[in-house]
Amino acid sequence: MDRPTVSRAPERGQSAEPPEQDESDLESSRAPFLQHLEELRWRLWRAVVGVMLCAVGCYLFHDEIFFFLTRPLYDVMAAKSLGDRLVYRSIGGVFAFHMQVAGLGGLFFGMPILLWQLWGFIGPGLYKREKFIVLPFVFATTLCFVGGAAFAYYLVLPDAFDFLLDYSIQNGPQKLVPDINIEDYLDFVVKLLLGFGIAFELPTVAAFLAMVGLITHRALLRVWRYAVVVIFIAAAVLTPPDVFSQLLMAMPLMGLYALSIGICYTITRRREARLAREAGLDEP
Repeated sequence: MDRPTVSRAPERGQSAEPPEQDESDLESSRAPFLQHLEELRWRLWRAVVGVMLCAVGCYLFHDEIFFFLTRPLYDVMAAKSLGDRLVYRSIGGVFAFHMQVAGLGGLFFGMPILLWQLWGFIGPGLYKREKFIVLPFVFATTLCFVGGAAFAYYLVLPDAFDFLLDYSIQNGPQKLVPDINIEDYLDFVVKLLLGFGIAFELPTVAAFLAMVGLITHRALLRVWRYAVVVIFIAAAVLTPPDVFSQLLMAMPLMGLYALSIGICYTITRRREARLAREAGLDEP
């Protein structure tokens, strides 16, 4: 006598059958591994070309970009009567500086292209209802990157220069005044601008991961102590090696982490409510 087949009842919070529409959408978006590699190669190529074109455009305005990048330092030096000059250590130092400035400008202005190609590569692997977030996230990630760089330029750099140059000694028989070279200055500024731009992407990354169900606000709350340690480590890596700059990055990052918890809470509650409706259950 054949044994009767026993079917397992669906657990609470789960639907009896997976949504057929979502499964069909996901199946239709799957492609062979080599096809994914080819898609990745072309998207990387488009991103590189876009950044290079932006860099060429920035090189045409390298003097204006130089004045823009050095204005916070010159303003602080003028206020402290420390002179109004930067030096370079080699014959090709100025040319190398302008090339690096062009590369930085290309990366900065080409960021929307990079993000669009990134989201374009990720998008086909999402469900149909999740694909609508691609364009808003390109805009949001670009806005957060620009906002982080602007925060560093207008708020962090002046305070950092004022704090660090305040240790100059101008009175007395032995003076200690800055003789800043352009190479070290560019390295300092680039680390801060890019570091803050990347750090300010935290809310958008958290929102995306919450939308696809990889994290929740509960998980972020459970690991907040470890998150504080990671934030200070990231601040030490992404900023120049001085405590003041690290604190200026760590404090906003902790605020962004709290904001990410709030964003994940809103998204998770809506997602759980939608899943409950799909399962035919009342919202708790």
